[in-house]
Amino acid sequence: MIANWFRTTFQSLGNRNYRVLWFGTTLAFLCFMMSTVVQSVVAFDLTGENRAVGAVSLGMGIATIFISPFGGVIADRVSKRKLLLAGQSLVGLNFIAVGVLVVTGHITLPLLIASTFVLGAVFSFIGPARQAWIGEILPGPALANGIALQQIAMTLTRIFGPFVAGGLIALSFIGTGGAYLFMGAVFVVVIATLAQLPASTVLREGPPRSVADDFRSGFGYIAGTPVLALLSLTFIGVVITGYSYQVLLPGFLENELGRDPRDMSWLLGIGAAAGLVVTLGIASVVGSRHAWWLMFTGIAMLGVSLALAALAQSFTQALVAMMFVGAGSSGFQLLNNALIMQETEPAYYGRVMSITMLAWGFNGLAGLPFGVLADRTGEREALFVMGVLVLAVAVVAALARAGAVRAVVPAPVIPSGGE
Repeated sequence: MIANWFRTTFQSLGNRNYRVLWFGTTLAFLCFMMSTVVQSVVAFDLTGENRAVGAVSLGMGIATIFISPFGGVIADRVSKRKLLLAGQSLVGLNFIAVGVLVVTGHITLPLLIASTFVLGAVFSFIGPARQAWIGEILPGPALANGIALQQIAMTLTRIFGPFVAGGLIALSFIGTGGAYLFMGAVFVVVIATLAQLPASTVLREGPPRSVADDFRSGFGYIAGTPVLALLSLTFIGVVITGYSYQVLLPGFLENELGRDPRDMSWLLGIGAAAGLVVTLGIASVVGSRHAWWLMFTGIAMLGVSLALAALAQSFTQALVAMMFVGAGSSGFQLLNNALIMQETEPAYYGRVMSITMLAWGFNGLAGLPFGVLADRTGEREALFVMGVLVLAVAVVAALARAGAVRAVVPAPVIPSGGE
């Protein structure tokens, strides 16, 4: 039984090209998860305010909102291999530049925001390209498993990323500057790994068209596919309302629990560990008929656990609450992404995924108002508001799904003559 579970859960890794892409993607995810902790610590150390941590995420949010839809258009028009190699190179250089600024004492809040803007711009291109490439490498039934394994990789890095970042920051001879330089060095390995992959193909759904036409067709495709529209709007709603909790963690730890802000790595790590357990458990059923309601369960778990985190009176209680935050968010994200990819035609992979990536841009924007709210009312109140908003999204999305299902179920036929 265990052997069968292992075979079905990790079947996509038997594909050599997917395996190479998965390894390179995992290393890139590791650095991204590390950067979330490092940039938060740098921002809070510079100012001592929650709004500064939120402002740093603002740069990535603005870039993602305005650039990601075009990133998807480009991903559907050019070689995904070349796009990924170029983008990963820029990310590595960005980390190195910030590391040098921190080490030399020249880092400022505006420069930190500028660095996240660059990251957001680059991810707007490489995110859709990577997702679309998975669809190209793993067509048909294997696609859902490939998406699941990518989510498992992301969850793994959510465990190790914060701990690696926290460990490096804690070493006085490394600190935040050294952590940034380390991330830059890891991207050298990422680039070398992806360079081993063969050239990718370009799938088009018709005669050559302008970038503007492709841009409009991506939105039109989602708008004309109700199930995709519901999945995309649900993803955007949950990410905006529930994924900004990381902005509040440094202040929550220091002001509410009397802990060092760097202890956020423990909160993020325990959440990621729970998320890993969930993603491993559902990786083999992401294509089943239960996927929709498992997704809604994940949203509800996220909302309830954020509200419980707001009520935590000790670090231990906060750890327990964050465990369920990680489980709910990881399960939701895995199932939502897999459902979106299964409902999308291959020629639209890049554009559809880029539009869903708008969620991360809006999430970056939401970090600032949530930070301002926390400064005015307290971190507990802000976390509780997040939980309530997530639950509201869950209810609306579940009702919309139920209504859509009823709309497509044919009415029973009543025999004539009263039979």
